[in-house]
Amino acid sequence: MSINIDRVLRNAKAEIKAGRAGQVRGEVLLALNQFPSNARLLTALAEVQQAATALPARPFGPHHLQHFLAVRQHFGLNVAIEEMAAAVRLNPSHPWPQSILGGALMEAGLLPAAIKHLGLALELDPKFHEAGVNLAIAQSRAGLLPQALASVEHVLQQDAGFDPARLMRAQILAQLQRDDEAARDFEAYLAAHPGDSAARIGLAACLTTSGNLKAARQHLDRVLAAEPKNPAALGNLGNLLLTEGDLAGAQAQFERSLQINPRSTISFFNLGRARDFVAGEPILQQMQSLVDDKSLGIEDQVALHFGLAKAFEDIRDADASFAHLQQANALRASQANYSLETDRALFTDYLQRFAPEAPALAPAKLARVPIFVLGMMRSGTSLTEQILSAHPLVHGAGELEVLPRLVTAEAELTKGPFDAAALGRIRQGYLAALEAGAGDAQFVVDKMPANFRVIGLIRKALPEARILHMQRDPVAVCWSIYKTMFTNLAIGYDTSLADTMGYYDLYLEMMAKWRAAYPDGFLDVDYEALTRAPEPAIRQMLDYCGLPFDPACLAPQDNQRAVRTASVRQVRSGIYQGSSGKWRMFEPHLQDLITHFA
Repeated sequence: MSINIDRVLRNAKAEIKAGRAGQVRGEVLLALNQFPSNARLLTALAEVQQAATALPARPFGPHHLQHFLAVRQHFGLNVAIEEMAAAVRLNPSHPWPQSILGGALMEAGLLPAAIKHLGLALELDPKFHEAGVNLAIAQSRAGLLPQALASVEHVLQQDAGFDPARLMRAQILAQLQRDDEAARDFEAYLAAHPGDSAARIGLAACLTTSGNLKAARQHLDRVLAAEPKNPAALGNLGNLLLTEGDLAGAQAQFERSLQINPRSTISFFNLGRARDFVAGEPILQQMQSLVDDKSLGIEDQVALHFGLAKAFEDIRDADASFAHLQQANALRASQANYSLETDRALFTDYLQRFAPEAPALAPAKLARVPIFVLGMMRSGTSLTEQILSAHPLVHGAGELEVLPRLVTAEAELTKGPFDAAALGRIRQGYLAALEAGAGDAQFVVDKMPANFRVIGLIRKALPEARILHMQRDPVAVCWSIYKTMFTNLAIGYDTSLADTMGYYDLYLEMMAKWRAAYPDGFLDVDYEALTRAPEPAIRQMLDYCGLPFDPACLAPQDNQRAVRTASVRQVRSGIYQGSSGKWRMFEPHLQDLITHFA
C-alpha cells in the first residue's frame, strides 16, 4: 500500500491541534514501517507522542513506564502496545522500551514479535536480566524450549543468584522432562523463597514424575496445610494418587479441586484420566460453557479440549470428540514449532554414526543389566515394563531421559562415529543413573520409547543390554498418539495426524535399517500377540532377557509400583485385548490414516 507522507503529516498536525493525538499515532507508525528513516515522520511521531502522553518523547525514563501502566489499566493492552511501539521508534538505543514492548506483546499472545523485541533489549544491554527471563518465558510459550533454556542460562551465567531466572530454569527443565535437574533448581529457589506455593507445587510435580512420591507428598501436604483450598496442590495430589494406582482417591482430589475452582480445566482433564464420564453429567455442561472463554490461557484451553474429547469419547459421540481433539492439537501445534525434516536429518545422522563398522566397546559383567523397552509411543511399552517389573529380579525405572541427553551431548562435540572414549563416557554416565532406586535388582527396565533412535549406540556402548522392540497396529498407535495430551512439547509431531504418520514412516525405515545392521540386536514383541496369548509372549521376553519365568509377570495389574505415563489406567487393568481397535469408533475421521497404512 502506497503511503503519502505529506498527507500523514497534515493529519498528525490536525489531530494534535484537535486534542486527539492518540488517534493518529498508529497512522504515523504505519508510515514509519514503510519509511523507517524519514526524519519528518520521526519528528511528527515525537510531537504526537508528547501530545498524547504529556511527557517528553525523549529520553525514555521511569515516568514513561508509569504512563504505559496507567494506559494499559484504563484503555487496554492494544493502546498501551501502540504507545510503547512509538517509544521504541523514538528511543532505538534504549533497552527499556524494547523490553516493555516485548512483555506487552507476550501478554497479548504475539509471541514472535515479543521474542524479537525482548531479544533486541538484550542486544542493547546483555546484562538486562529481567529482559532475559521474559525472553525465556516467551520462547517457552512458543515451544522453543532449547532456546528458552539457553536464554535463562545466559542470565544465570552473569548472576547465579538471580532467583527469577533460577525459577524459570526449573520450569523449563520440567517442561523438558529433565525432572531431577528441575527439582534441584526448585529446591534452591525455595531455600530463599519458602512461601512460594506455586514453586513448591512445581517441585512436587517433578518429584512425582521422577518417582520420589514420599517427598512429593510432603511438599504438597505443606502447601495444603497453609492453603487447604489450593486447587493446584489438590490437583497434583490427585496426580500422585493416580500414579500410585489409587483411582478413587485421585478422583476425589480432582473433584474437590473443581469444586473450589470450577474453571480448572486441568482438573477436569485429570478427572477424565481417573474415571469415565456419562451422558448428562453437570460437569460436562460446565466445561462446555468455557469453550468460547477467551480469558483462558492456551494451556487451559488445551486441557479443556482434551478433557472434552475424552468425555465425548466416553459417551460415544465420536464427532464431538474428534472436533475437540482437532482444536486441542491446533493449539498445541502453535506452540510446538515442529519440523519432520529435522527428525529425518537426525535419524540419518544416527544411522551413520552408529553403523556396524563404527567403534564399539567389549561386553563385561554388569551388576545391573539394562533392559530397553522401546518403539513408538503408545505401542505397549508401559504394559511391557509393568510385566517385567513384576519379576522379583527386575526394577522398572520408567522413562529415563539420561541416555538421549548423553548421546546429544557427545554428538554436539564431534561429527561422525563416536570413539571409544565417548562411548565410555556414555556407558559410565548411563550405568550410574541406573543405580537410583534400583535396590538389589539385577535388571533395570528403561522404557523410553524414543530410544529406538539409538539402538546402534546401545549395541556399541552397552553391549550387555537387552532390547525389546514393541510393535503394534500403526493405525492404533498413530490414533492413540494424536488423542493423548503429552506434557513434552518437544515431541512436536503428536499435534498432527499427518506429521504422526510421517514420523511413523521414519521410524519404520530406521527400524528396518537397524534390523539389517544388527540382525540379533533386539527382540521384536508384537503387542497384539502379547495381549491375545500373554504367557508364550512373556516367556519369550523373559528368556531373551536371561530371566527365569515367574508367574507374577502374568498379573501386572497386581504390581504396586508407581506408573507415571499416560497409560496409568490401562496398566492397572491387566493384560486385555481390544485396545488396538478403539480407533474404529472414529473411522469416518481417520480415512487418510487408514489408507496410509493399508
